[in-house]
Amino acid sequence: MIIDNNPVMMGQDEIIRLATELAEAVDNNWLVDGEKAAGYTYAHLVAMFFATGSMEDGNKLYNYCYDAAIRCGKSNIDKRLRDGQKIKVAFLPISAAEWPAERIYKMLRDDDRFLPVVVPVPIIGRTKEERGKTYSQTYKYFEENGYNVEHVYDPDTEEITGWEDIGGVPDVVIHVTPWYLDMVKNYQIINLPFSVLNVYISYGLTVGNSQTGRFDELCMYNKEFMNLCWRVYTETKTDYEEFIRYEALGGKNVRNSGYIKMDYFYDEHSYTEKDIRNMWGIPENRDANGYKKVIIAPHFSVGDTNVLSFSTFDKNMYFYIYLAKKYKDSISFVFKPHPNLRNGLVKHGYMKSIDEYEAYLDEFRRLPNARVQEEGSYLELFDTSDAMIDDSISFVGEYLYTGKPMLFLERPEQRFNELGKKIIDAHYKVKGTDYYGIDTFLEDVVLAGNDTRKAIRQRVYEEELDYAGINGIKASDYIYNDIANALLG
Repeated sequence: MIIDNNPVMMGQDEIIRLATELAEAVDNNWLVDGEKAAGYTYAHLVAMFFATGSMEDGNKLYNYCYDAAIRCGKSNIDKRLRDGQKIKVAFLPISAAEWPAERIYKMLRDDDRFLPVVVPVPIIGRTKEERGKTYSQTYKYFEENGYNVEHVYDPDTEEITGWEDIGGVPDVVIHVTPWYLDMVKNYQIINLPFSVLNVYISYGLTVGNSQTGRFDELCMYNKEFMNLCWRVYTETKTDYEEFIRYEALGGKNVRNSGYIKMDYFYDEHSYTEKDIRNMWGIPENRDANGYKKVIIAPHFSVGDTNVLSFSTFDKNMYFYIYLAKKYKDSISFVFKPHPNLRNGLVKHGYMKSIDEYEAYLDEFRRLPNARVQEEGSYLELFDTSDAMIDDSISFVGEYLYTGKPMLFLERPEQRFNELGKKIIDAHYKVKGTDYYGIDTFLEDVVLAGNDTRKAIRQRVYEEELDYAGINGIKASDYIYNDIANALLG
């Protein structure tokens, strides 16, 4: 099958038809019959979510239907256990750069009751070139790092294979992005049968908001995707409280586990000089310890038409090249763009093509004190860095786990949700067009060490983000224990 590159929203007629079918099935108790239940997918539950959204007491009806669907998944798990079979678990990443679930994958892999597999999924609504590059980089990352990984997409022919070609539909799917309409249709949550239990582990902290102030409510805490999941593991107490406040399910499927990706920073790590040189651009004849190390991390949301407008990259992209040249003897830079930046620049006309973006990256790559990291884990990069310059949303919270200084680049359209408001003031801030302010951060904070906001960052971290300190357990342990205990008893 050739990939369909066009994202499709569910139409009104389809919503009515599918919601009616599900209501009939629930009323007649058909979902307790395995054969009859097999004809129902999460598209039916999405339709019911939309259909009940404007009803008086609609949440009660939706919850009733949701509970019936979840019972199908649990019944399937129970049957497999009675038959002595392993629980098949599939992870669906779209980008190695956004992969948060290494630790939980390994814990399930080491438990002989589970059979985990990673299925990298291509994204749609992109050019063939961008889709192919992201998919190839992502698949390569998992293959080279020893994961049990399935290859389902050919970037040259655009052929995509489905579940039936890789061993069948799993029992549990662990999603690491809520943006299911950006995924190829074969692997979207709405096409999974009710026999599957869906889990969501976030790839980033939710700190941004739209200018209307309702993004976090409509596109995160009460997004239809969240209301389909058996489990949603959230990163902070503030997030958990927002789910309870907004979600149609009232947060009953949400667990405040902490941010699994950040488990990395609760452990001690050591790096050889070879490790440092592999990550950072250090001239061969220079001492790696003689260079400060700064990450440049632009968001993708250039232009004025994004729901979340954070990126200032169109205003300062070439200033970064200038800085890398200016500090060639004292600072090593890694350019760490959001995976969607290349698409955003071309879509909004700031670059003519993907080739122009690649030429920009090559300018960085040619500098002796600079590197580019597009995909793969960035946790080691964070850990070995000295500072960050960014306008990327999730990193506002994530970088606080390092305890190191960040310069956040502002633009008038930026908005933050409740969590974001609590943590943004822990950072240094200048306008994205304030080249002098950016340079001063490097001179005064990074090189001279005048870090006046260190104590503020520590306080905010302890109050809002230190989930292991609050829960007494790492997020990966929390999630593994919760899944295993809930499914296996």
